[in-house]
Amino acid sequence: MVWGGFSLHQRTPLYHVVGNLTGQRYRDEILAPIVLPTLQQIGPNAVFQDDNATPHRARLVNDYIQQTGVVRMDFPACSPDMNPIEHVWDELDRQVRANHMPPRNLQQLLQMLQQEWQAIPQAFFTKLMNSMRSRCGELERKRGGHTHY
Repeated sequence: MVWGGFSLHQRTPLYHVVGNLTGQRYRDEILAPIVLPTLQQIGPNAVFQDDNATPHRARLVNDYIQQTGVVRMDFPACSPDMNPIEHVWDELDRQVRANHMPPRNLQQLLQMLQQEWQAIPQAFFTKLMNSMRSRCGELERKRGGHTHY
């Protein structure tokens, strides 16, 4: 499994998660060293969006987010179409499949993922970020139901 994040003007490194991701590992390996510095670079208006994955909602993660003053976007239950990162994972998968022979081992796969993650144009991420207002509006109009995103 890999983890990555992006904003209007930048992306985080792609992080390889070895084994099961727990709330403590999410806090210690992703939030503290990657997310918090990225949000601080963005500035005081930064809003963090993750989803309702179990490690993301662990009590110690929620406590950490409150302690650090991170503003977290509420994420509606059962709404994966609201998270633009899902479009990024689809794009990353397409690019790896289109540009590489099937990997022979995990190390090759990770190298391919890293290469293609860096190759995604920032304009792709920016377009996804700019779609958030319409995503939220459509979700509200659909009263939490399925959207076209």
